[in-house]
Amino acid sequence: MIKVFGAAVLTAGVLSVGVLASGLWAVGPLAAEENNESKHAVEYRQAVMAAIGGHTGSIARIARQQVPYDHILPHAEAIATTAPLVDDIWPDHSKPTDYERTDALESIWDERDEFQARIDRFKEAADDFAVAAGSGDMAEIMPAFQQLGESCSACHDDYRAE
Repeated sequence: MIKVFGAAVLTAGVLSVGVLASGLWAVGPLAAEENNESKHAVEYRQAVMAAIGGHTGSIARIARQQVPYDHILPHAEAIATTAPLVDDIWPDHSKPTDYERTDALESIWDERDEFQARIDRFKEAADDFAVAAGSGDMAEIMPAFQQLGESCSACHDDYRAE
């Protein structure tokens, strides 16, 4: 029994060393990336904005009757749910000077109050659009969708590089 126990201890020891070594190998890159807060903040922001853009593009295809789906409401609700996230995805460490792979312009941080006012208009337009989409009436949906698009353009025109 002692031999079996000893072999088990030896095997467990070898496994432990192997797990520890592989763990250190896996943590190494993570530790290096911890110093890259700006990159992660920008990429998160880009993912949030891409999600909103994806829903908007899907709605446009439905409205143009390019696809035979009646999914405007779920897309509108997703935009309205995601819109409040836009408030805080602009941390000070995510400026173009912090991470160059961003289309966000420095004026976002220089004109913070005006930028926030435009975000607030976007959130209101997103909520209004979700309500209109819930009606199922294209006569209500289309003007609300246009307002949503205009609220997006209000930021993109002045605060995003082309």
